[in-house]
Amino acid sequence: MNLQTALENMEFFSYHGLYPDEKVTGGKFTIAVYIDEQCSDNKEFKGINEVINYELVYQIVKKEMEISRDLIEEVASNILRKLKMTFSSVENITVYITKHNPASNFNGANAKVRLSLK
Repeated sequence: MNLQTALENMEFFSYHGLYPDEKVTGGKFTIAVYIDEQCSDNKEFKGINEVINYELVYQIVKKEMEISRDLIEEVASNILRKLKMTFSSVENITVYITKHNPASNFNGANAKVRLSLK
């Protein structure tokens, strides 16, 4: 069987962007993480050590969002690498990062990237 653990709608105020004012004023970001793993059909889920600990997923994402970077693609890549190192047995990890109103020039439009690692 395939188990997917998802942590969605994580909101952060961070300082990612190419433009100098983005690094000063910051902006709102929303993150979603999906982690897929194969399980045996008779797997029993009886403890936190037998599943993806989504509190740990959140802490990894939070720590990466605190480091200012030029591109949200780099942020997503670093989140993927850290999650894969932490949960080495997973089959697939997908990270979505939404940057709300980038550079305050998009009249409320959002920029979004999706990055996956198998």
